[in-house]
Amino acid sequence: MSSIFNYVIKYNVTFEEKPFNEVDNLIMSCFSYINFDGILSFKDKIMVKDLYKKFLDNKIKVRNKNIYKLFQLMSFSNRYSSLVVGNYISILDSSIEKQFAAITFFLGGDLVYISYRGTDDSLIGIKEDFNMTYMLKVPSQKESVKYLERVLKNNSLFAIVGGHSKGGNLAIYASSFCKAKYRKRIIKIYNNDGPGFFNKIVNSKRYNESLFKIITFVPETSIIGMLLNHKEKFIVVKSSKKLIMQHDLFSWKINDDNFEKIEMVNKKSQYINDIMSTIVLIPKNDKKRFFDIIYQILISTNIKTTSDLSQEKIKNIKLIINSYKNLTDEEKTFFLSIWKEIIRVARYNIKKYLPKIRNSNSK
Repeated sequence: MSSIFNYVIKYNVTFEEKPFNEVDNLIMSCFSYINFDGILSFKDKIMVKDLYKKFLDNKIKVRNKNIYKLFQLMSFSNRYSSLVVGNYISILDSSIEKQFAAITFFLGGDLVYISYRGTDDSLIGIKEDFNMTYMLKVPSQKESVKYLERVLKNNSLFAIVGGHSKGGNLAIYASSFCKAKYRKRIIKIYNNDGPGFFNKIVNSKRYNESLFKIITFVPETSIIGMLLNHKEKFIVVKSSKKLIMQHDLFSWKINDDNFEKIEMVNKKSQYINDIMSTIVLIPKNDKKRFFDIIYQILISTNIKTTSDLSQEKIKNIKLIINSYKNLTDEEKTFFLSIWKEIIRVARYNIKKYLPKIRNSNSK
């Protein structure tokens, strides 16, 4: 079974020879996770192969080896190496809990692919994800509209818009809520396992006008992509990994230039989604407080990224425990009451889904 890497190697042809497809969308969604801070600005435009050289010269730290490998392969590929990228922007603002980044691929002629980054490994990014469970609009969604309009301003470009995880959510939001003159120039919207929205958004006129353009892919045990509400149909993709690790785009299976697809998500996805739905149903103020406490515990340890959490694990666990101990008695009682409710629902649902999961595993 092919992977993203095999696809880049195999289809070593230009976009004139082989038109843009769903796997190209996946690759460009992955690309937006690369950190180009300090070497690329919004105004800069540069070919992928030249950007790779610049990236190496500046010795940028790489946290995800798969993304680095993909970048390397792209820089030597006839299909991607001469593509121009630009309009890079990256914002991390703890004061309003915003983590946002995007980059644009110029596909030739009047067509671009706008790629929104999903959640990076910053705690601010994780906190903004938490906020999406109770806020109608988070700062990155508002920023995504500004970015799209800025890219399409003063030109006649048409756009394919996409992203992974939160980036997929931003792609839908920006494409639906930008000005009408820009909405008309959006051809397709790719949501790669991104969460949905509250009913007020999903039922809005603008969202529904964009619905026919939205293509949403989720892995067979989708967790993130099943959150909140969707109206579009899911296209389910086979993955080489298990559970939450299927959210990793590098695990999605590819047949030639298409994903390997199945009819529906499995029972494990439905089970986990029911548990996550419980969190969504918690009153807004309680959710805010619950996630604020989690964030407070983490930042009080001076941990800034999830990578920091994975280093010196024993030390960090001790810091987190000490931070929890410093909560007031009332905060502890509230925090534990929410956890108990989540565990109660998890136990209830495991009784409901376990026979179905066992049955599906035996087939």
